[in-house]
Amino acid sequence: MANKLCTDRAEHLQELFLSANWKGYFKTISDTIGFNLSVFSEDGSLIFSTDDYYPICRPLLSSPDFRAKCDAYCRCTMMSAISKGKPVIYKCYAKMMSFALPVEYLSEKGIILGQGSFSSYEDFLEFMGRLSLFKVRDFSVTGPLKFTTAENARNACRLVDSSINQLLKNSQDAILLKQKMDSLKDVLGMWGVAAKEQPETVYKYMIANLFTLLDIKHVAILTLDRQRGVFTSLYSVKDEGPTEAFSIKADDIILQALRKGKPFVSSMDPFMAGRIDFLKDLEIFYFFPILTRPRLESVLGIFGSPLKAGDISIINAFCKQTAISIENQRLHHELCRKLDIFAAISELTKTIAPIFDYKALLQTILDKSADLLKAEQGSLMLLDRETEVLLLEAKKGIGDGITEKLRIKKGEGIAGKVAEFGEPFLVEDVENDPRIKQKNRLRYKTRSFVSVPVRIEDRIIGVLNLSDKITGEAFDEDDLKLIQSFATQAAIVMERNSFYTQIEELRRLSITDPLTGLLNRRYLLDRLEEELSRSQRHGRLFSLLMLDIDGFKDYNDTFGHPMGDRALKAISEAILNSVRSIDIVSRYGGDEFMVILPETDKALAVSIAERLKSDVGKTELANSLTDAGLSPSNLTLSIGIASYPEDGNTTEMLIEHVDKALYLAKNKGRNRIEVFS
Repeated sequence: MANKLCTDRAEHLQELFLSANWKGYFKTISDTIGFNLSVFSEDGSLIFSTDDYYPICRPLLSSPDFRAKCDAYCRCTMMSAISKGKPVIYKCYAKMMSFALPVEYLSEKGIILGQGSFSSYEDFLEFMGRLSLFKVRDFSVTGPLKFTTAENARNACRLVDSSINQLLKNSQDAILLKQKMDSLKDVLGMWGVAAKEQPETVYKYMIANLFTLLDIKHVAILTLDRQRGVFTSLYSVKDEGPTEAFSIKADDIILQALRKGKPFVSSMDPFMAGRIDFLKDLEIFYFFPILTRPRLESVLGIFGSPLKAGDISIINAFCKQTAISIENQRLHHELCRKLDIFAAISELTKTIAPIFDYKALLQTILDKSADLLKAEQGSLMLLDRETEVLLLEAKKGIGDGITEKLRIKKGEGIAGKVAEFGEPFLVEDVENDPRIKQKNRLRYKTRSFVSVPVRIEDRIIGVLNLSDKITGEAFDEDDLKLIQSFATQAAIVMERNSFYTQIEELRRLSITDPLTGLLNRRYLLDRLEEELSRSQRHGRLFSLLMLDIDGFKDYNDTFGHPMGDRALKAISEAILNSVRSIDIVSRYGGDEFMVILPETDKALAVSIAERLKSDVGKTELANSLTDAGLSPSNLTLSIGIASYPEDGNTTEMLIEHVDKALYLAKNKGRNRIEVFS
């Protein structure tokens, strides 16, 4: 489908998808699934495509009528997918399997169009018929024709959906969180400089203002010293003479009254009569609470000066404003911290998302997790579903001798318990933690570690363990939250990677012979059709070899089928090593093989066949025969040759003639080459 590029529509989608990172994502996914990917805005305007036009679509542009029908057909399907909010798997007007996947980003809707190939040879013929109907000229296929089933398109659509929508959600969440953060900064800015400072600065700001506004002689701020369990004077200002340091116990009756909501405690309160234990010769004092819910943050003390009712109101207002400033400063800090965490996790997710090698992915996840928590040692263990055993899949800073023992049953040890119950372990001191109570092992530098489950929805798939902070500190709750967030994102990428690996394995199994690993007969026939079509279009030659192992039935009868299988594998490897990289080798059936030789005339085909016969003849089966207590032996090949177009212009005719040539080689004594004539 061809459209003019999107200009002023879909600003956010255009800005995102035209960035270098997103172009890279689309190219990686397109190469993986074998579909060309294009992104369109809601009105059908093209934003981005991994190729200017899909290669097969290029010649269609020479016919305005064909192009108009293609555009209308795909546009209608894309609009339907957007209106329904669901992906659509369909054949386009040119009969190519495609999918239309709706996406949304910052309230802008768009569509991802994936274009594969024809689902069958019949579709390709129908497409060729339409080309002649619309008088499209100069149509060519630059590579071997591959077929795409509806299931292929559905799987590709699912992979794009899980990958792209997760990345879109991460990008959108980051922008929305930044917008909220900017709004909060504006509000904090209106509350004055104190709201942006550390509590110590806020206290100094309050004391300076109180001293200026009120007729007071001595002001102090008392904050909690957690180690000693007392509130002690941290900041103190006196109009004359040095200030004296003093403390109040955390359970003092003064602090109890302030915690219960009393607006202030003074020397005039009956229960304060004769209270002189914290300052000598003190007759007048006031204590005001600075409450940050749900705790008594600090205490403001005013000494030596009687206060009027208006003064007390002003001081209460200052205390409340100071508490608000401290709370909001902490909220500001917490949001900034969360934003940094989100950005870090988002960046790490982007790093691991394009990795399709599963072992490399697992090691990268572990390495990035260790970097995130500044840990020197770590391991990633995955749960084997059949045995319920955790197996070590990636490690960092752990010796090989130790890793051999790392097979942990579900429920055993710390990692086993994490896998069984799905609850993380945060341990500050392994020797004093009541859940463990064991001596720290020598290979660990610190006593602290963290162990978290790796889960997909409600299913535990593994455990991530990290230990030995580089700084020597213990892991804390912030570390736990951080690594849990990353483990969630990593699990999504692992699941997608596993899905991709399964698809690739199924595709490989569908086209290969399970014994020899060569291409199977069905795939060979497809490739033979492709090579014939290509040669017909471009006026090129190609040749076909049919090979048969001489006396293989007797070999099987003598040595048994297991030995025969080993011989087939050895000969298959010898054939594969003897041909060129462009040649296509398959097991045709039993002890017969077929080789397609592109761009090869009969003379060159004979030369290649001679090399094949010689190499296979030198292949000793010594290992397998020695195991059976027999003498080393060699097997030979009989080879038939037919060439296009000299010996036929259809696949059926070429196969028939190369088979006759092979039959002739067998009848003439075997271990020889015969050319069809």
